[in-house]
Amino acid sequence: MANTTKAATPAEPTTQATPVAMMTTSAEQAMTIAKARFDDIATKSREAMEMGLKAVDVAAATSRSNVDALLESSRMASGALEAIARDVANYAKQRADRTTAAARALTEAKSVPELVQMQGDFARAEFAAAIGETARLSQAMFAAMGGIFAPLQQQALAAAKSMEPSQDA
Repeated sequence: MANTTKAATPAEPTTQATPVAMMTTSAEQAMTIAKARFDDIATKSREAMEMGLKAVDVAAATSRSNVDALLESSRMASGALEAIARDVANYAKQRADRTTAAARALTEAKSVPELVQMQGDFARAEFAAAIGETARLSQAMFAAMGGIFAPLQQQALAAAKSMEPSQDA
C-alpha cells in the first residue's frame, strides 16, 4: 500500500491579534468613547453655564426695573402727600377763619335765642364742611393710591409676562 500520510506543511501565519495589539485597540476605543463623553459633558456644562448667566442677567434687569418702579411710586406718593398736606393746611386755615368770624358774630347777638340760633347754624355749617372735606380728601387719597401703585402694578405685570414660557421655544 502506498503511504498516504501527508507531509507536514510549515505553519501558516495566523491573523489573530496578539494580546498587546488587543489591549492597544481596546484602550484606543475606550479613549475615543471617554473623549466623546467628556466633550458631551463639556458642551452640556457650557450650555448650563450660559443658561445660568442668562438667568442672572434677567434677574438683574428685573431688579433694576423693580427699583425704578419703586422710585417712581415713591415720587408719586411724595407729590400726592404734599398736595394733600397743603389741602389740609388750607382747610384748617379756612376753618380757623370761619371760627373766628363766628365767635365775633356770637358776641354781637342781641338775645340768648339769637345766640343759640347763630351757634346752631355755625355748628351745622362746620359739620357739613367737615363731611365735604372728608369726602374730598378720601377721593384725593384714592386717586393718589391709583397713581402711586400704577408703576408697581405695571412692573409686576411685566415681570409676570417675562416669566411666561416663550412662544418660539
